[in-house]
Amino acid sequence: MTKNIWAGLIALVLVIACGVLEVVLLSRQYEKLSQYCGEVMVKCESETLTLEEYNDFRESWVKLRETSEIFLPHIDVYEINLRFAEGQAYAEQSDFDNLYAQLAVIDELLEYVPHLMKPSFKHIV
Repeated sequence: MTKNIWAGLIALVLVIACGVLEVVLLSRQYEKLSQYCGEVMVKCESETLTLEEYNDFRESWVKLRETSEIFLPHIDVYEINLRFAEGQAYAEQSDFDNLYAQLAVIDELLEYVPHLMKPSFKHIV
């Protein structure tokens, strides 16, 4: 009986540790991409953003998206995906005003989504 209790406690500690590690690592990746988004927004505002630079930014999102889809609600990740797709069309057309609007939404979502990962009393109630 004691072995079963210890095995259960060890399993619980491992699950909690993995959850904390997931939140910390994904939050850092989202923070890094949000900073990158800020840099892209500055270039967009000055109308110096190239399609290649936008594609590099989007590729960074694709890498993070693959990890996010495992752990996060798909609706939030899907919304960011849609904004990147719309932004792609604007980047191809050099429509900097509309591209900036999409980037602003992406930036907001990149800051909001990690907030959803962190368990808090507000999320439970």
